[in-house]
Amino acid sequence: MTALEPSEGLTPPDRGLQSERTSLSLVRTSLSILGLSAACLRWLPPFGSVALIGPSLAAMLVVAVTVYERRSRPRRLAQFSAEKATPALGMGAALALSLLLLSATGLWILLT
Repeated sequence: MTALEPSEGLTPPDRGLQSERTSLSLVRTSLSILGLSAACLRWLPPFGSVALIGPSLAAMLVVAVTVYERRSRPRRLAQFSAEKATPALGMGAALALSLLLLSATGLWILLT
């Protein structure tokens, strides 16, 4: 009898579904922020190109996070299956920073 036989009530180790859900949520959040950055293009005519600095920086951050997440996915899946995974705090912080940039741009437009 092995340690993973169903008769003992044990299940095989997780192959990374939680990590896959985390990856998909990062992609979904990135797409939402990119959509919001694209919606900021409507501010261009009345406020000029200065109004696009924040959304452009936010879009570049989001693209960088998406590319990094895509390239690091196999490594993170291997870490997760070996039960050595760590949270993706850097990617979350970059997405939060992009939202802060968009918010600051919106406040600047409202106050001018």
